[in-house]
Amino acid sequence: MRSEEVATAEPTEEMAEGAGTAEEAGEVLEAESEAAASEAEPAVAQRAANAAETGLQPEVAEGDELLALALAAVSKQRDAFRSALALTLDQVRNGVEVQTAGEDRAERAAVELGTFARGKIDPESFARLTAASASEDDSWLAPARRALDTLRALSARKDELFRVRVEPGGDLYAAVDRALAEAGRAFGAARVYELARAGRYAAAEHDPLLASFPFRRWKAAEREKAPPLVVELAGGDMVVGGLASFLDGTLKIVLIVRGESPPAPLVRLVTPGILVLQTSEPDQLSLVRTAAGPAIAALVPPEAGAFVHEPSGSDARVEVRHIPEKEAKRAVGQVSAFQQAEELRLLRSLAEGAPARSRGRSEPSAGGSPAEAAAPPADPVDKLAAWLLRQADLSDLEPGT
Repeated sequence: MRSEEVATAEPTEEMAEGAGTAEEAGEVLEAESEAAASEAEPAVAQRAANAAETGLQPEVAEGDELLALALAAVSKQRDAFRSALALTLDQVRNGVEVQTAGEDRAERAAVELGTFARGKIDPESFARLTAASASEDDSWLAPARRALDTLRALSARKDELFRVRVEPGGDLYAAVDRALAEAGRAFGAARVYELARAGRYAAAEHDPLLASFPFRRWKAAEREKAPPLVVELAGGDMVVGGLASFLDGTLKIVLIVRGESPPAPLVRLVTPGILVLQTSEPDQLSLVRTAAGPAIAALVPPEAGAFVHEPSGSDARVEVRHIPEKEAKRAVGQVSAFQQAEELRLLRSLAEGAPARSRGRSEPSAGGSPAEAAAPPADPVDKLAAWLLRQADLSDLEPGT
């Protein structure tokens, strides 16, 4: 079995026992997450109501309820990764144990030979024969054990593997990159094990996979099993442009924003095949749960903008739900006033280009022609592409290039 298949394989009949256990565990974990989310939701709603009455904004940093809701929103992807990790751990452990088994080698050989060989082949002699053959070169065992230790350590981290906290003033992109490289060690361990078994392991080249395996090196099959991330950060650190490089496969990212936030940071990530959600309503995270492909969502304060881009939508791919009225006058953390103004300008542009049925129909102007009134609105994603081109400096390009 190839290394990427070890880490991402679906349970088969031969693996029924171990895989079934992983699947059942995943189902139980998902049920627990949903229960926690359902219990937490009234508390979140009550806090929001209290904030509206007192004029105070809910403190996201204290919101374990929000964290539970965010984890529930990515529970499907989380449990798929856990299941793949558990399955890989079982396979590597069994491979190492079979090779290193001592007194029970004959018993294992009898089980492997099956009832057909009973009375025809001596299990003890067969075990000695296979052991002698295997002992000629057992150099693969050392890297296999290191791969096994890596998988055990990752499995022991549980939900901490899917949580990221960006310290105030920190780098959001770097934090996400590190978290994915840490979880990616599971894929690296699977590769090291398979390379060792195949006799193609080279310590200098392959041992680094056990220490860190960044997302940019993951194969397509590994990105389809990508672990989700729930990221807690200050609004001033919402520099999200670099996150576009991670939105592939089935990766899901939920950002929980504390304190003042730029008005529309996620608008920069709107592309045709990605769910992009910016909202102050936790129940909207259900869209992340049902998204088939990559998705990114941010829980922001009510003062920030709110919109959703759903790839599955027909004509209303971008729905703008709230546009802040106030223009940015000062920087919010690392986000300058100019950057905020540009994001807000793009959000307004997307709202103008969204189909009328998603915002309420408006009457044509008095001077507008029937043809102009009937003309379909510009595609919001085309508007985004035009805006991005306007931001690029193409002055150094030769004509015709």
